[in-house]
Amino acid sequence: MQENLVWLNQIDLNDMNGFQAIAWTTTIIFFAITLTGNGPSTYRFAIFFLAPFLWSIYWVRHRLHLHPFHFGLLAAAFILHNLGAYGFYKQKFAGIEFDAYVHYYFGVAGGFIVARALWKEFGFTGWKLWVGAILLILGIGGIHELIEYASTLVLGPEKGMLKINDPDKFDTQKDLLNNLLGTLTALLLYTVAGKRARTKTSYS
Repeated sequence: MQENLVWLNQIDLNDMNGFQAIAWTTTIIFFAITLTGNGPSTYRFAIFFLAPFLWSIYWVRHRLHLHPFHFGLLAAAFILHNLGAYGFYKQKFAGIEFDAYVHYYFGVAGGFIVARALWKEFGFTGWKLWVGAILLILGIGGIHELIEYASTLVLGPEKGMLKINDPDKFDTQKDLLNNLLGTLTALLLYTVAGKRARTKTSYS
């Protein structure tokens, strides 16, 4: 029993500084956006949802086999989303809507996290890893779209996340498509990195 406690404490000592630095820095940025943002209240007060979600991932990081770099990618995705407090979701960059970048990047960050978790926890590789990661990310994306819909039902069209007067009738489908493209990008990079690592190991 005592040996197990020492082992758990050692894990925390080894990784808590990096993970906590990311979590605390992101939380502080959330507060700054809440205080300075002049855009829709949906994004200015997103801290009350995103901060607990970020910290919950921090607390289950061992179960997820979470890598600090992937945690940083996810934190950056949350910050990117919260830039909506400054009206970014009304803008386009290089002719592409800001919303498309956000959903694509969430797919990338989530894809890395899910792929690593499936590999470490269940030993998934090859097509099983790809199918599992894609289904999980699209499932999470679908739940997010339902949450947007529910927020509008509860808070009304003005404060809700789903804008019912949006002229783009395929916004939900585009969001999920960008989630998919981001996940595919992450899986491709993850597969290539894994092959290179195995090649280096075989030559060493």
